[in-house]
Amino acid sequence: MSLYLLALYLHITGALAMFAGLGVEGIVFTNLKNASAPQQAIPWLGSMRILRMVFGYSAVSLLVTGIYLVTISWGWNSWVLTGLVLLVALSGYGSTTGKKIAVSIASLLHSDAKSIPDGVKKIISDPFLMKTYKLKITLALGIIFMMTIKPGWTGSIVTVVAAFAAGLLLDLPFKQKAEIKELESA
Repeated sequence: MSLYLLALYLHITGALAMFAGLGVEGIVFTNLKNASAPQQAIPWLGSMRILRMVFGYSAVSLLVTGIYLVTISWGWNSWVLTGLVLLVALSGYGSTTGKKIAVSIASLLHSDAKSIPDGVKKIISDPFLMKTYKLKITLALGIIFMMTIKPGWTGSIVTVVAAFAAGLLLDLPFKQKAEIKELESA
């Protein structure tokens, strides 16, 4: 097996880990949003720690192997640079948000309150979390599209704009109402 194939394998597993982490993140955000007592939020602190490890592996794997693959084969071109910028932006935002949520949940560990304090509830149930979560998914899919198709600058920019628009469309009110009706009928 060549070093190129090993790097490509690790690069792909980094992408898979990113999507696995995004799946778990959606479950965590949904459960935190619905939590009304500290005992309902605290168990998700462990998941936040696991997410930090999964996303950490993903980011390091994608960056290290990606730089290697760019250096020996692909070169620094439009789709690589666009994907790199998106990955760094998503990682930075995710790290900041994750830390803020984890600190908020950790503040409940020694609380004897029956309900979650308003400040913590505001952080863990912020609707902006789910909006940006949907954007992270569509932008990550955009990265995968670019890595597969390998477009020029125009195609890379169109991909980012389309992925961003798709993330915004996922958050339209009619979609949320349909989801609520589906949950209520279950």
